[in-house]
Amino acid sequence: MLSRVAERLYWLARYIERIENTARLAQVHSQLMLDMPKSVKLSWHTLIEITNNEDFFDEHYDAKTEKNCCWALLGDRDNSASLMSSLWWARENVRTTRDTLPRETWIYINELYLLVNEKQEDFYVRSKRNTLLEQIIRSCQAIAGMLDGTMSLNTTFQFLQLGTAIERADMTSRLLDVGAFFVAQETEAQEIKQFESILWANILKSVSAYFMYRQAVHMDINGKSVIRYLVNDPALFRSIKHCATMMQTQVNTLPNTLEINESISELQALIEKKIPFELGSPVLHNYLDDVQMQLSKVHNQFYSTWFHPSISQETMQQQSQ
Repeated sequence: MLSRVAERLYWLARYIERIENTARLAQVHSQLMLDMPKSVKLSWHTLIEITNNEDFFDEHYDAKTEKNCCWALLGDRDNSASLMSSLWWARENVRTTRDTLPRETWIYINELYLLVNEKQEDFYVRSKRNTLLEQIIRSCQAIAGMLDGTMSLNTTFQFLQLGTAIERADMTSRLLDVGAFFVAQETEAQEIKQFESILWANILKSVSAYFMYRQAVHMDINGKSVIRYLVNDPALFRSIKHCATMMQTQVNTLPNTLEINESISELQALIEKKIPFELGSPVLHNYLDDVQMQLSKVHNQFYSTWFHPSISQETMQQQSQ
């Protein structure tokens, strides 16, 4: 397979996963704003920070309002990390790799693009936003299910799996960062503790893991157990540990993987560490930052090994944003 085709397939999978997870991120924040007491400070700008979009937002928007933050995160095509931008690039990558993918891939992704393009103004409106986000999530799940159910286990499938796994692990860490943001609030730590189960139940629901958590973890919902579950559980498809295993499985069937395997092993060692959790402290956020940096390292090694062996580290980092 040509490296440029492999790269587009990898990014196609990342974009599909990113679209779904960005919608989930906005959805869980909307629900938290309804469930948490008014005394707990909630801001849509938190999502801008979690997705590392502060520089873009500060340059293009003059106020940290709900309307501005939602548009920057969801609808702004000028923001390369927005849901709409990811959808445009996913559609473009399918268009240029159609001969390697099932015919339905183009039909599904084009239908989703046309739907969101027509209804993107709904991102501004609270009463309509969640309905559109739910449609987006279901469409992404349909695309992923169609690919899993119709493709041979060939090189095309392997690069799709790699893209899915690394993006899913990254976004699981960012969804956990929503919880970490509240955990780090020193001045409101005790008040947040009273509503801890609401906070972490919403985060479980954001990755469709609430029911599985109830089956696997026989204790009340609390921050420590939810974090351990979403980071360490090998049987949960959206856990960071499962995603790392998924990456390693695919990498082992591809050439020139010594350095990549070492980086994935470093990620697995980080996952196995005792996860810090302390109310009023940023230690959990710092741990999740370390996980995201290690995922970025693995991504960069995909580039230096398979996609653009001569590309500079700086360029790789720009493309990973």
